Amino acid sequence: MLLQVEGFVANTTDCGESDKMLTLITRRYGKLSVYARGCRKLTSKFMTASLKFSYGDYVINKTEKSCILNEAYAKMTFFGLRRDMVNLALADYVAEVTADVIMPEEPEDQILELALNSIYLLSEQKKQHRTVKTAFETRLMTYLGLAPHLDRCCKCGKNEDDTYYLDIMDGTVICSKCTEKSAGVRTAEADEGKAYIVSVLSKEAKDFMKRTAECEKTKIFANPPESIIKEIGAASERYLINQLEKNYKTLDFYKEIAD
Repeated sequence: MLLQVEGFVANTTDCGESDKMLTLITRRYGKLSVYARGCRKLTSKFMTASLKFSYGDYVINKTEKSCILNEAYAKMTFFGLRRDMVNLALADYVAEVTADVIMPEEPEDQILELALNSIYLLSEQKKQHRTVKTAFETRLMTYLGLAPHLDRCCKCGKNEDDTYYLDIMDGTVICSKCTEKSAGVRTAEADEGKAYIVSVLSKEAKDFMKRTAECEKTKIFANPPESIIKEIGAASERYLINQLEKNYKTLDFYKEIAD
């Protein structure tokens, strides 16, 4: 069966002397593993369209056992990522997470669009990398149905405190006053390699995260105030990593060179 799809190359694996296995994210068929014969040859008509981060039109011969690339035309290659190592590292993380959360044979449009917009902004350097990262992580949780409940304190129901604690296990926030009354709630700052129950957020940071999770698509990548970008970044990252139950080497590398 021939499939005609728009797809995004989230990852590639070299095979043999000149072939690749592509992790292709498509709108209609979800994630596909596609074998691209001879695409590493300079003369291959597939070479550009089989590069990591390429987005384009693909014709795939799909059988019960495999998917083989028949035709490909690249619409975008996001070549601008190569100009900045930090942006490239973050794009790697975005692509890896996207490939993790999109399932084979399941249509997915919103998450693919979110990933493409994130990578485009990084490639064109239209947004600061920390803004892109927190927006991607926060909005992704909404699309997965895992967004935290950031409206108000889960204990007293108020939204008037200056400081809140996001419980990354159950996705609720508790104000500082209720935290003082609750025995055993830890509010420690994060150390590398150590899991924490909560992430500290000012009211401004909490409300900004909530807007990002719920706003119109055109406003997802709004610039947060510089005063809260680190708060939001730490909270969105810890929450996503906990919900997906996986550590990402691409994230570790990004943080290593971004800090």
